[in-house]
Amino acid sequence: MERSCSFDVDITAGNVEAFSELSGDRNPLHTSAEYARNTEYGRPIVHGAFLVGLVSRVLGMHIPGERSVILSLSVRFPKPLFYPARVQVAANLRHFDPERRTGAVHVAISDLARRWTVLESDVLFGLHAVIVESEPRSATPAQPSDESAVRMPPHSVAGTGRSRLLVTGGTGGIGRQLLPELAAIYDVTAVSRKPPSETNAHRAALSHIDLHQVDLEEEGAFERFLEAHDPGGFYGVLHLSVPAMSRAFASDDLPGVRQHLRHAVEVPLLVARWARQSGSTVKRLVLVGSTAGSTRPRPELGAYSIGKAAMEHLVRLLTADLAAQGATVNIVVPSVVPVGLNEGLSERARNTLIGKTATGRLVAPSDIAAVVAFLLSDAASQVNGATIAVDGGSEE
Repeated sequence: MERSCSFDVDITAGNVEAFSELSGDRNPLHTSAEYARNTEYGRPIVHGAFLVGLVSRVLGMHIPGERSVILSLSVRFPKPLFYPARVQVAANLRHFDPERRTGAVHVAISDLARRWTVLESDVLFGLHAVIVESEPRSATPAQPSDESAVRMPPHSVAGTGRSRLLVTGGTGGIGRQLLPELAAIYDVTAVSRKPPSETNAHRAALSHIDLHQVDLEEEGAFERFLEAHDPGGFYGVLHLSVPAMSRAFASDDLPGVRQHLRHAVEVPLLVARWARQSGSTVKRLVLVGSTAGSTRPRPELGAYSIGKAAMEHLVRLLTADLAAQGATVNIVVPSVVPVGLNEGLSERARNTLIGKTATGRLVAPSDIAAVVAFLLSDAASQVNGATIAVDGGSEE
């Protein structure tokens, strides 16, 4: 597998016209010089999706190559690309987990004449398996020749060759984005108070997930669910569930504080107790917190901040609870992610947050997915009791 690649591409008016015809996107900003002359750009610009196609070329032809399957990608376009133009596409492998067959690639596309970047993208990918109908037997089993060889995940579920994860809170916000990516690697059992959203695309993405509608706030409901499931059939747990946020000071919202502490403290404690049973194969517990917890508490979201702060401290305690079985417990702490509760961010609020972030963009679900995938992997066996910020160096 290549670690880096770089190639140049000439983009002509004919290329843009052909893409417009193929995609059906004939927006005059891309195809009409007369229209574009009266915009802030002054001349037509290349479709952003055209440039994303070059990102696909990187994944399919270079890193990782022919076995590539794109799981998710985040993209930003710092500058417009005018045509005709020659661009340079440069990519680097950020990480690769051979056990999970997943990795991440960073891609940048630059306008060589103007010496500015027109696209930056972080891509999470997987490797699809290649089924061989028959092959000669040898006296000595063949060994994988490199890190891209297909390997069986540890603690795999009988009959599937894949490990099973328990996920709490998988149908809203961040979970709605992460579950399909996790399901590409693991067999997933998820619990959520809400059913999947009404969209056909979301239903299809979750169709192969073992989804249980369980209200974590209903007395005894989650406990009954755990009693019905053997921890000997699971490799890890990802805890995402969070109740609705209410805007109030903590002292004015005692019911909300109790509700958030149920999700942030009591549910992980129930999971830990379940995972400690005799015969358990649970080796990973990953919680998802928020920078609104210990690092940047939000007084106007008092109950939410208390719950997330308590969760960070709980992680350090749970490492001792699960130490005897060699399991690790860690928490991922993202800043504002523009999904779920934050989907309604105004453009002004979004730009303000971006301005306070060193990386120049908001955290995307794929950023969280990459860190979660690492913490679930064997490569993270010595990461325990850690609080890992995913905030792009945010000051907010």
